[in-house]
Order: sequence, then C-alpha cells, then structure tokens
Amino acid sequence: MDFSNQTGIFDQLTPSEDRLLENGSPAQVSLSTLQAKGVFRAIDCQWIEQLAQHAGENDHSVWMAGALCSAYLGAGHICIDLATLWQMPPEGMSVDELRNALAAGGVNSVQAWCDALNASCLVATAPNLAERPMVLVGTRLYLYRYYQYEQQVLNYFKKQFDVAPFDVDAGLLAQLFPETSETVNWQKVSVANAASLPFSVISGGPGTGKTTTVTKLLALLVAQSFSQGKPLRIELAAPTGKAAARLTESISSAKADLPLSDEIKQAIPEQASTLHRLLGSDFGRSRFKHNKDNPLHLDVLLVDEVSMVDLPMMAKLIDAMPPHARLILLGDKDQLASVEAGSVLGDLSFGIENVYFQPEWAARLAFVTGEDITPFGNALAPPISRALTLLRTSYRFHANSGIGHLAKAMNAGDAKGVLRCLQSGCDDVHWCVPDEGQTKADIATLAKGYDDYWEAVRQKRGIAELYATFSRYQILTAVRQGEFGVEKINAHLELYFYQRGRVKDPHVWYPGKAVMLTRNDAALGLFNGDIGLCMPDDSQRLRVWFMQPVGRFTGLLPSRLSEFEVVFAMTVHKSQGSEFDRVALLLPITPSPVLTKELLYTGITRAKKDVTLWGASSLIRNATHARIQRHSGLIEALWPN
Repeated sequence: MDFSNQTGIFDQLTPSEDRLLENGSPAQVSLSTLQAKGVFRAIDCQWIEQLAQHAGENDHSVWMAGALCSAYLGAGHICIDLATLWQMPPEGMSVDELRNALAAGGVNSVQAWCDALNASCLVATAPNLAERPMVLVGTRLYLYRYYQYEQQVLNYFKKQFDVAPFDVDAGLLAQLFPETSETVNWQKVSVANAASLPFSVISGGPGTGKTTTVTKLLALLVAQSFSQGKPLRIELAAPTGKAAARLTESISSAKADLPLSDEIKQAIPEQASTLHRLLGSDFGRSRFKHNKDNPLHLDVLLVDEVSMVDLPMMAKLIDAMPPHARLILLGDKDQLASVEAGSVLGDLSFGIENVYFQPEWAARLAFVTGEDITPFGNALAPPISRALTLLRTSYRFHANSGIGHLAKAMNAGDAKGVLRCLQSGCDDVHWCVPDEGQTKADIATLAKGYDDYWEAVRQKRGIAELYATFSRYQILTAVRQGEFGVEKINAHLELYFYQRGRVKDPHVWYPGKAVMLTRNDAALGLFNGDIGLCMPDDSQRLRVWFMQPVGRFTGLLPSRLSEFEVVFAMTVHKSQGSEFDRVALLLPITPSPVLTKELLYTGITRAKKDVTLWGASSLIRNATHARIQRHSGLIEALWPN
C-alpha cells in the first residue's frame, strides 16, 4: 500500500456512530467498550480493525495504540506519546484501565509497548521507513501520512538555516523607521531580520503593528529589488477569506503612509488571497494544483494569521514553494491553534519569549538596525531562533485599556489579574455573571448589539455599508452544542428577530440573513469561513453577497449555496482572523474541556473597542489555568535545549 498518496483511510470509512462490535476478539471487545464510553469514536476503532484484520495483526497493544493515534489526531494532535499515555490516558480512561487492557496482551511497560509496535507489520520505525500505516519514533507514534507532513515541514525549516543571509540596505531601513523613544524598536528589528533570511516568522499580539511591520518589510524588499533591477513577484495569503480581506485592507492603508516614491508603493501588492486560492484548490480532491512538480510563480510569499494554519496545509504550502523564494509567516503565537491537526506557529515560536538570537546574529542585527540588541544574544539559542522575532509593544491598547490589561492577564494565566480586570469597571470591559440557576442565555440583551444592523437593513443601505455595519458587532461562543452553544444561540436570535418583525420567516431566506460557509466551494471561489449577507439586488431578487479579498462583492442566488450556517453568533475558532468593534463572549454554564486561556484570549482580542464576557468566575478561573497542549515532534526537533 502507498500510504503517502492516499486521500486517507479516514476519508474512505463511513461507519455508523452507534455500531459496536459483537462477538469479536478481545481487542475488538475492549475497543468497543471504550467507544461506548466516549473515549473513542467509531472511526478510531474501525480504521485499526480493518487494517489489522487485513494484515493478520492480532496484538491487542497494537490495536489499542492505533485507536489512540486516531483519536488523538481527531483532537488535533500530530502523534501520541506512549510514555505520556502510560501515566495519563485520555479522558474517560483510567490508568488502571489502560494498563490492564495492555497487560492482557502481555505488555507491562512503555518499553514493552514499543517493542510490540516495532514487531508489528503495521508499524514502521524511523529512520528506516517502510510504507506502513503507522510510524514509531522513540515513544511517539504517528500515522504515516502525518509523520511525512511533519518531516516535510521540519526539513524545510532546517534547510533554510544553511542559506547565507541576504544584505540589507541600512539607509533605507532607517528611512522606513525614524528614531523613536522606545528602548528597542522591535518592528525595525523584525524587518531587518526577515529581510536577511529566506524564511522568517513575525509574531505579535493585537495592536503590535504586525501589518505595518510587514508592509515596511515588503517596501524594503521592493526598493532593494528596484535598485538591483530585479522586480519581485510577491503574493499575499491568509487561511480564510475574512483574514485575506483584512490583510488586503490593512496593507492598502499602511503603504499609503510610507516615505517612499509612488513607483515603489505601487509595486507593493495589496490583494491577498486565501491559501486554497493561492495553491489552486481542486474541487473534490485533496491535492492542490501547485505542488513540488508545479511550484508557485513567486519570489516572496507572505502568509498572515498563521496560527490558523494546520500541519497538512503548511506541508502542502512548503511543497509548492519555489527553491529560491522567501517565505514570511505572520501571526499571534498565543491565539488558538488550528482547528485541524497541528500547532505549527506555536511549535515554531515555542521559546520565543525568553530566547532571542545567537550572539553573532544579534551583533549583525544591531549593526544593521542601530538598535541596542546585543544584550539579547544568547549562546544557547537554537538555530530556529534566528528566524523568529516577537513584537512586544501594543499600540492599540493604551496604558489604561481594560481590554489590553485583560488580554495580558489572560495570556499570562493570571486568574486573579483576569478577575480584577473584569471587576475594575473599565469602560471597555464588561462582565455579566449568570444568575444562580440560569439555564438559558439572555437573548434580548445579546440581540441589542445588532440594532444598527437591522436599521441599515430596513433602510436598504448599500451592501458595502451593510457589511461594515454587520462587522462592528459579533457574539462569540466557546462551544457549538447546548443552550450556550452557537447553534442554539443563532436559533434563538432568529426567533427573537422574527418576534420583533425584523424577519418575516426565519425558516427561509430573508433580507438581512447572515450566513457563514462551512465548506470550501472552489467552483464558486468561496471557502469555509466566508460570510455572506442576504439582500435584494437591483431587480429585487434575493442574493447572498460575499466580500472578495479585493473589496468588491459577489452576489449569488441562495440556491447555489450548499453548506452554511447562520452567523449572528459564531464560535471563537471561526472568529480567528477577524476583528470587531464590540464583542460579546459567551461561555457555557457548565465546565468544558474547550475552555482554555487560548480560547478566552482569542475571543477577548477580537474586540477593538468593547468586550463583554458572559460567564461564571469559577469557569473563567479554571480556563485561565488551562492550556492547549498538542503533541508533535517539532518542538523537540527545533528547541532541543
């Protein structure tokens, strides 16, 4: 079997979710029991059962490892660590339950488990890989395809470390960055660093000037290329249509203020596309049109909102990069990781807070920038640190900003600081604590945020103005299901709007209906996460209007849309890459494993002017202490110290 080129066994299996194996082997019965308890999904059990039966593999420990590997992949992990699982099995399975199940097959230690996997025909052992469904590296077990993705990404990063640095025009850099009172102008350092390298990562929180920084970086690269008579082909991209539209708008605005000639400004691109558009999404297939055999036609690629990019997408992006091209990644390392498997930005920037540059590299940047960064040299810094810079000053949130203080405390895991901010009475931060015994959300209060939008709908404002009005306010939820989940909240909101005469019938298309696509549709040029507003066209025929990255709008008949959901409320995950003037962040009443500091930080920082947090203090406190941790081999490989 060629496991590298398959669309994946996950794409081929469609088992019934409630099917349990009857009269099967001990391994089948064990996995079925765990499936019934919710530890495994049906697909986790079915994929290893099919493979094991096909290969004649009867070892209970191999079956268990395969099901765990599948389950953890579904939760966003690239691999499982057997040593970690031995001490801390997944939720719903006790340590004794796992060890007793493995002991039934003769496995009584982590090493014995590894030995059993090494002996299995379903498992390859690195570095001498055969094409088998799983790969064991030390105590880490991968599905073959995801091990290949990780190695592809890792090999690309390591290859860039060996490329000689490029020269940077110090005079032009000084022109782009006039003297400031800051101790270190990290924007200037970031530009000099990225301009010196074929691969770079610029990370920063909200308002730290990420887009301004990369606009000046692009200006530097364009100006240098002009002086050398070598025009650059530059492309801009982001994971979603919303993020691409924001990047387009931000760069268009930022480049207008550059102290450079109109010729250079005009050569700086401002139109961003989604990664799917850039790579050439082929509807119905997992491959893209652009790949190693048909690379992208560009010299520089800037990708924004990289925290949303999963490992498979990063691998496919790297695969399509021409050997000579520069790759610049931009994002907030503290935001939620991608919905799908992996946490590439988080793994890349794992030690960025405390480790800066190798001393000789710090000295080089100090010479080019004139900034005193030699104290930030660290002899223990690994090679990856050279490619990383962190923007540390927020220009959006002033010293007295409640949102700024709240986000900082949340990001630091400071529960007391978070509650202190919520109780401080700041004009831009509000806290709504649910009443004792409350079981439903306060829909009337949440709905008030859309009053301006519905007035614009009533007045039949132009679609651009309507879109801008809608985008000023957003309800964010932490979960999808339950009374405080996005599905129920949207249903209650539509009913509320209907009861007040704003909607004639919530079950059909109506003027003002807001939807979000839930699946890519390359045929329409639309992608998962794109938002559309339903309004009549000039002939009074209802269309759903989507904003394209260039700022224009495309109107489609509702019948042409297949998979979408109402979006007066959206999950925090779906809000990544967006900003709103006002945000209402709604937490569930009961504890949930999705409530982490990354989720709350991401939700809070979607707000530019005002945030209201709905939730009990106990849930907020627990979420502040909970962190997202995803298993992969990238951190160990890139940050060995």
